[in-house]
Amino acid sequence: MTIAKLNARDLIVDLLLGLQGREISIKQIIIAARLFEISENSIRVAVTRLSSEGVIEAIERGVYQFTNQSREWADVMLNRKNGIKQTKPWNQQFIGVFTGALGRVDRTALHRRERALKHLGFKELEQGIYIRPDNLAISFEQLVTELHATGLEQTAKVCAIQFFDAQTIKIITELWSTKTLNQNYQKYAQMIEQWLETANELDLDIATKESLLLGRQTISQLMNDPLLPEDFVDVKLRDQFAQSVQRLDQIGLELWRRFYEQHDE
Repeated sequence: MTIAKLNARDLIVDLLLGLQGREISIKQIIIAARLFEISENSIRVAVTRLSSEGVIEAIERGVYQFTNQSREWADVMLNRKNGIKQTKPWNQQFIGVFTGALGRVDRTALHRRERALKHLGFKELEQGIYIRPDNLAISFEQLVTELHATGLEQTAKVCAIQFFDAQTIKIITELWSTKTLNQNYQKYAQMIEQWLETANELDLDIATKESLLLGRQTISQLMNDPLLPEDFVDVKLRDQFAQSVQRLDQIGLELWRRFYEQHDE
């Protein structure tokens, strides 16, 4: 498989996510870093920076976990990683978010806002108006709470929309690259299944490394999926893809457990 470069910061966050948010020792991080040719000094610098930024914290000497500040974000990521969010039959209605009054001068707030909206599958219909089908199997109140937890300002206006005119509906259905989504469901599910067929023939170090790199590609696809209803995408293909990601994650956890056991000094 194609080997992508991984930096120290991303590795630390990925390892913590892989451990379902549990703590990790600096020793384990450094051992893992050798797989990716990342120096011990780079790891220690990244740990210091992540700590100063409030992403991770030491719970004892040389042992780290996500901070409460980043735990809400991590929990959202882990929930998606552990299986695709449930959807409900689409009632042809939409959820709208109005951000025009929030401004775009504060770039940090703008980035957090756009990240939260993207994570929950919203697309910009017009400047300051974001939309998605109302097909997530959570209540309106839960959706608003999750938007706020992942970065949307409390002052944003969120509403349920029952009707659009025919011309606007046509524009809405073209907001998402549904053809690309369907192609990616099939492509990445096949990629995972092909790798799983040969994983047990690989050297443990190689298999462990590849499981993380493949997971980065495919889990990113899953976490950023807009979860559109079947009127937009092939839901069966999406479910097959999600099941493949879960299988990869389970195999990856076992590989990392064996890897640490083998390299425990």
